[in-house]
Amino acid sequence: MELRRSGGTPWPDPFGKICASCVRARALLNFPFPGAVLLTDSRKALRLAEPQSYLEFMGAAVMSLATDAVFLVDPETLRVPVANAAFTRTFGYGPEDLRSLGIRDFALTDPATIEANLRAIAASGELPLGVRRYRRKDGTIIEMETRAGSTVVEGRTLYCVVARDITERRQAEQSLRDSEERFRKLAEAAFEGIAITEGGRIIEANAQLAALLGTTVAELIGQSVAAFVAPSSRALVEERIRSGSEQAYEHLVLRADGSVFPVEAQAKALRIGGRSLRVTAIRDVSQRKSLEEQLNTARHMESVGRLAGGVAHDFNNLLTVVLSVTRLLEMTPRSAAEREDLEQIRGAAERAASLTGQLLAFARRQIVEPRAVDLNQLVSSVHALLERVIGEHIELRIVLSPGLATVNADPGQVEQVLMNLALNARDAMPAGGTLTIETANTVLDEAYAAEHADVRPGPHAMVTVTDTGEGMPPEVGSRIFEPFFTTKAPGQGTGLGLATSYGIVKQHGGSIWVYSEVGHGTTFKLYFPVATAAVPSAEEPRPRASRGGRETVLVVEDEVGIRRVAVRILEMSGYRVYETGDPERALELFDELGGTIDLLVADVVMAKMSGRELAERLLQKKPSLRVLYTSGYTEDTIVHHGVVDPGIHFLAKPYGPEELTVRVREVLDG
Repeated sequence: MELRRSGGTPWPDPFGKICASCVRARALLNFPFPGAVLLTDSRKALRLAEPQSYLEFMGAAVMSLATDAVFLVDPETLRVPVANAAFTRTFGYGPEDLRSLGIRDFALTDPATIEANLRAIAASGELPLGVRRYRRKDGTIIEMETRAGSTVVEGRTLYCVVARDITERRQAEQSLRDSEERFRKLAEAAFEGIAITEGGRIIEANAQLAALLGTTVAELIGQSVAAFVAPSSRALVEERIRSGSEQAYEHLVLRADGSVFPVEAQAKALRIGGRSLRVTAIRDVSQRKSLEEQLNTARHMESVGRLAGGVAHDFNNLLTVVLSVTRLLEMTPRSAAEREDLEQIRGAAERAASLTGQLLAFARRQIVEPRAVDLNQLVSSVHALLERVIGEHIELRIVLSPGLATVNADPGQVEQVLMNLALNARDAMPAGGTLTIETANTVLDEAYAAEHADVRPGPHAMVTVTDTGEGMPPEVGSRIFEPFFTTKAPGQGTGLGLATSYGIVKQHGGSIWVYSEVGHGTTFKLYFPVATAAVPSAEEPRPRASRGGRETVLVVEDEVGIRRVAVRILEMSGYRVYETGDPERALELFDELGGTIDLLVADVVMAKMSGRELAERLLQKKPSLRVLYTSGYTEDTIVHHGVVDPGIHFLAKPYGPEELTVRVREVLDG
């Protein structure tokens, strides 16, 4: 389009150097310049009446622009002689306000900057597009994209300004930035690793995911998801992605260092800006898996322990008969061959009793006699014995921590644990090596307890037993505390040594953990809770009581074989003995005998009534009655966690004639 004067000469373009939107507006306007012909179609020309002045034309022109605010500025007076309807809507000024309105009334620009802008327009003919702040008539502040251009009309310089309100857009942009920042903060604060993927590649990730994978966020961007999935889990992950499943599932993840760990993942498909994205949250479940495995192991060990305890209970009843009868037979004159046979029977029964003792120790059903124990002293006392046990080809190193806290323990049983571990270490070092036993004070905090099942937080005394032997693979290390599990050849071990050690430490309220690696040896760490209250120190051994007596004894035992043997032993020792296998009959006997019973020997666990309940009912009749309980199962009404209740006299099965008569005499003598 070309604009010309009536005489044919070109008309100076007053919009020549202003913004593109104004140029587009000019081409759309059906308003002629004075004396001009506006070519609106290639086939015809329309000549319109000339306005009275150029400013009238400009007023009509700018008023027709309905989107952007357009106004003219007189650079000399800074007045606004003409503005369009969009200006009045945007700024709130009416036509009457334009008579006195100046640019400084609504432009939030300091005078120096206004002068600089005027000089820039005068020099170059335009003011480049920029964002500037303005004040509406009601005082509110808005931001507008602004561009200005200058022209000379009939010798008069005017500036045409086009401004677009971007307040809402800026607010929307700020809201978007705020939203993105909130999302970023939430993503960074999340406990899970979060990844946004497109086409199987990571386009966004948070710091937690980078930490889980052992890399940085920058290194994750652009990587394929498959690069961080363990080969064994890739088919599963690919199937989940392909199906678009949003269900949580577990798989193995590959760290940057090559290590593998389990995670729980859950994903959701999203469409953002026409793009198909997938947001995945990943949680490390290594600790949970470890605790589940520990819990399952503990439950398994508990189940095996209950079974072992039950077997030991029944077996101890049988052994009580075998040992007692054998000892009674040995008391009478026998031929050499018969004595040899009896010795073999007794030896086998004693070995069987030792096995049941180990089973009870594993099951945490063994009787313990806790004392205030200094583990440094205890380790020192068994030093020489351990050296003889492990042999000269193994060096024994003892490292004792000064000021080791006192623990409440049975010294004999802790010595048994050290002996079992030393024997295990010896077998792991057939060609020689070093066995190190160390002590130290330590505190097992809540975090440690959270990662180790069945651990009570608090101060502990620790004993560490380390060998430089062959070490164990994980599948062996996870089973070494199971009873009868052994890697030794048949006939070289019962598989009860470490099971016994496990049970003893657990029965003391402690914990035992093994750390081993093939070719790098094995370390056992034993934790014993520090004694929080004063406990009695070891007592001097008491002189053995005499075996015989003339008192009256009532034996209540539902196992016929044991009852008959016990009655025979006591009668041979001079006691007057009454017997029954029925607690209710025992009550009747007591009444029939007029309260002449001096001692009740009762099995703890019986079908109709426990030994303790029977004793309590008889004590109501005769408070001076003495009571001796017997049992082959120690976790019952008078023994708790292997410790006999105060004031209770107890004889564990299996026992022989001497053990029974000595204990009876001790109870009667008070």
